[in-house]
Amino acid sequence: MIEDLPVAVLLARPLSGPVTAWVERDLGWQVVDPDGSLPPALVLTDRPRGGVPWIAVTDGQVPEDRATALLAAGAEDVVGWPDDRDRIPLVAARVDLHRQTTPQGAQVAVAGAAGGVGTSTVALAVGGLLAWAGAAVLVVGGDGMRALAGAGAAGTPRHTPVAGVPRLAVAGHDADVADIAWSGDVVVADTGTRVTSDTTVLVARADASLRRARDLDLPVVVVGDLALRARDAERVLGRPAVAHLPLSSRVARAGLLGRVPSALPGRWLALLRDGMRRVERWPS
Repeated sequence: MIEDLPVAVLLARPLSGPVTAWVERDLGWQVVDPDGSLPPALVLTDRPRGGVPWIAVTDGQVPEDRATALLAAGAEDVVGWPDDRDRIPLVAARVDLHRQTTPQGAQVAVAGAAGGVGTSTVALAVGGLLAWAGAAVLVVGGDGMRALAGAGAAGTPRHTPVAGVPRLAVAGHDADVADIAWSGDVVVADTGTRVTSDTTVLVARADASLRRARDLDLPVVVVGDLALRARDAERVLGRPAVAHLPLSSRVARAGLLGRVPSALPGRWLALLRDGMRRVERWPS
């Protein structure tokens, strides 16, 4: 029997009470807040949820069509309470074994020196470069990033494959890199303007955002046609940028049509690839 497994119980009343009590008393698991400092390894819920393995728990037996829909949405199992509850620890044992034997994927965090500098486009392009190199990659960011990738409506609960880029998927929610559960090779997080010790690369334009980038000891990708010459922009930055990525009608069109990174210009991607290879935390 697994003990002290961190589990989130996300069920409506009155079902949440007996399920929580049984999980803690009979199974010896630790019920945790899904947004707390200890992330859950398993979620017991009645609706689709992305990121963490989850078991659908229903009050009584669930109709076959509903069970089929929940399994199609990614549930590890569908359990009718209380008759089928003994299946929960069996499924949890499989999830826990996978958790212990699956190595943590590499993590790349892309932040912006300001809003609107192209952070989401760069994050998706980084994900595409890694996927084209053979890695299984998840890019995490806001709903605007999902739109750039053509990955469906906001709030979609599951990881969504990106058309035209095998092994690349997106998850449309903001999250810290450390909170993402992904069994693939790499997680790329678009963290917006949030810069932390985990930030891998900073995105800026050749404008006032360079001054913020100057004060942060991070590799910088400069996006946009330079009003200044590259050496003048680097003088403002105080060091060479790892890449200068020019904007073009093709870059803009790729975003408008939801075809990032597949429709980005090859030269643009090559400049980013060559620059990221010089970044210390770039996955080899």
